Amino acid sequence: MFRFSEGKNSALGRFLLFQLSSLFLFTPLNSQNFSPKTITTNSEELILVTEVSSGKPRSEKVYGNADFLKREYSPASTFKTYLVLSLLENNIIDPKEKIECADKHIPNSPRLLDLRDALFYSSNDYFEKVFPKLGKEKLDLTLHKIGYLENYKSDLKVQDWWIDLTGLKHGGRIRLTPKSVHSSWSKIFENGYGLPKDLIEEWKKTLFWSECPEKSANVYGKTGSWEGSFWFQGALVKSENDYIIYTILNRNKSGSRTGTIIRFYELAGCKVPSLE
Repeated sequence: MFRFSEGKNSALGRFLLFQLSSLFLFTPLNSQNFSPKTITTNSEELILVTEVSSGKPRSEKVYGNADFLKREYSPASTFKTYLVLSLLENNIIDPKEKIECADKHIPNSPRLLDLRDALFYSSNDYFEKVFPKLGKEKLDLTLHKIGYLENYKSDLKVQDWWIDLTGLKHGGRIRLTPKSVHSSWSKIFENGYGLPKDLIEEWKKTLFWSECPEKSANVYGKTGSWEGSFWFQGALVKSENDYIIYTILNRNKSGSRTGTIIRFYELAGCKVPSLE
């Protein structure tokens, strides 16, 4: 089960209150319909959705507070998605190797985590331990190669965004628009980076969250929480030509990591996984 510490009120309770305060009605996905009908939003939320389906035009929709689209935010721990790509690309780590980590926010910590676990729980300890083998220069090369820093001038140097090892967990000084964050995530599932297929498949394995039998699909995702932003990037994938990509940005003061996870699974029409 998810057992993240969220204070006195449960994440589920806050989520239900959030639903009651929504400005629009929400119709969840059903087992016969893979794509969302309508989506609930309020003034503190932005949701970007990209749908790809064989034989149908690509669909890109935005729900919620459009003012958020004009601003730049820290990608928070969604940045670790691309840190993992650099680790894999440079053969720095065996994805199955388990490392003992002692993050306070992770259940049953200290505990052994492999690469997929480290992303799922967003372990800072794990990445601080493996990063010295990679180094900021190789990471910077990966980020430039895939266009992750496209919001910036092409001559951006690593010292312009790098802070220190602690700042690695949220991408240092990097600030991106929600559309840029969403675009980077979407490209993973459409192989928009032109990377070798075996590298893409290994990358996706680390991003796997759960099966969704309700939709005959798999869920991939990454959370992020920093500077008042709560992100969840999710992908509901039936096949390489049939999937829906979500980016959720919640700026509510009562928002939480767990609440944003629950939000995604409600949108996707899938059961929240009971994984420890």
